[in-house]
Amino acid sequence: MDKKSPFSAIEALVKTGRFDEAAVALKKQPSTGDQSWETLLWRGRIEEGQGRLDAAEKTYGEALRVNPAFNSLERELARFYENSGRPKEAEAHLLRALELGWPREEGEATLARVRGQSSVNSLGERGEFAEAAKVLDAQSPAARAEGDRRWPWVFSALLCERKYHEAFRLADSMLKKSPRLSNANVFLWPWWHGVSSRYSAKKIKFCAQEFKRLGKARAGGEFAGWFAYCRGVLLLGLGRSAEAMAEYETVKRLRAPSYAIMHHPFVMHRLLAGDFKWTISNCRALLKHTPDYWWFQCRMAEALMADGDVAEGLREFARAENGAADERAKQAIMTWHGAALLWAGQYRRSLAKLNASAKLGSRIWVNCWRGGVYVKLGKYAEALTDLNLAVKTDDEDLEAHLWRGEAYRLMGRPKRALPDLDRAIALDSQYTWAYFNRALLRDSMGDERGMTADFSMIPASIVAALRGKKRPSAGGLSRLEMRKVLEEGFRRAGGNRRPEHYLNALWMNQTL
Repeated sequence: MDKKSPFSAIEALVKTGRFDEAAVALKKQPSTGDQSWETLLWRGRIEEGQGRLDAAEKTYGEALRVNPAFNSLERELARFYENSGRPKEAEAHLLRALELGWPREEGEATLARVRGQSSVNSLGERGEFAEAAKVLDAQSPAARAEGDRRWPWVFSALLCERKYHEAFRLADSMLKKSPRLSNANVFLWPWWHGVSSRYSAKKIKFCAQEFKRLGKARAGGEFAGWFAYCRGVLLLGLGRSAEAMAEYETVKRLRAPSYAIMHHPFVMHRLLAGDFKWTISNCRALLKHTPDYWWFQCRMAEALMADGDVAEGLREFARAENGAADERAKQAIMTWHGAALLWAGQYRRSLAKLNASAKLGSRIWVNCWRGGVYVKLGKYAEALTDLNLAVKTDDEDLEAHLWRGEAYRLMGRPKRALPDLDRAIALDSQYTWAYFNRALLRDSMGDERGMTADFSMIPASIVAALRGKKRPSAGGLSRLEMRKVLEEGFRRAGGNRRPEHYLNALWMNQTL
């Protein structure tokens, strides 16, 4: 866009994720003559960034009605529909853009990609997963670059259909083309069908059934490593750690550069279990074969911090950031680094890092963690701006709900705090920091029974550590004693509100 455009300031705000500020600036913008369509265009982009997709769709449509012969507006609507998972609507607007003069070569390449995805979606809806996989694999290089983000969906679907060999052939093909997948967590839970990644009775039942079926499949030959990987992940889901790690020994024999992503669930399992030295050692070994694989480097940094070497952990985050292979990786690492600084209580440095990440265009997690920084700095208005956007973007972001509930509690607004804390607990019934917050909130509301109930959900080992005891005490605590424990927990935890217990080792002298 021309630097002299009256919308330059709004564009800068949108690019850095400051959508609420952009909305305020847009209201002050004159909207007359031939600029009215552009005003509507920027309003649509702001609404889309805020997660108000229905409003954005309507506003984009209004912009097109004002200027119906502008192919860029047709392309904007096509982009919106494609990102919303509606390729049929996207195709209609792309065809119209071509009619209006969009350069033929670029337009037809985009159209082919969207039509390919539409075909994949239709086949998937009918359960024809193998055919969907063939469509993805046969796409042009330009279309495949976009398809690389979506093929794991087909991989998962094939697993659900028990078409294991077809799934593994697809995975082998895609890993060879794109060994550094943009979605580093794609294989942490490969079976998506009707099962949450969180532990539950439903997930345990699914894992047991799938493990039994997998045992009946032809598991040898060229796909022995893949079968071992799948058995290992299912065994982790069943809590059978020793057997899972035995399967991991087979996974480790696969070629590291192409198959490094398959180490994720096992590394994550040992980290969650608080085995920091194993995590550090294993990640170092993996990084020798794949030195630019930042996911392992950042997990190693977390393990170093949790193992007591906070300074070295933060230096490892900085090394990963400096060695980022591309801008997308740099955004992700900077955001993670900003979160680590928040956990370490270095709030000003955390804010600077998260702001820098947002300026690069990062969207995932930035608003949640930056909101947490603002809470710790006592800047509640700024915190709520970020946290409201985080919740709008993902209503299942339990940490965003937690931080917003904490902000409202500290502001003395219990009626606004309670729904967020309830929501966080509904999303994760073992979320310790939600119980810390809600117990104090109920105490402030005079609800001693509710406070006691929430306090009882905090692990006894944490309560003992906060009281300076070597082991949990028998019997209950008084209201005053509970309040002291809760306040001490927040004092010692600094900016750590993660649900994973291993990060409590940052402020405790023991591994939970």
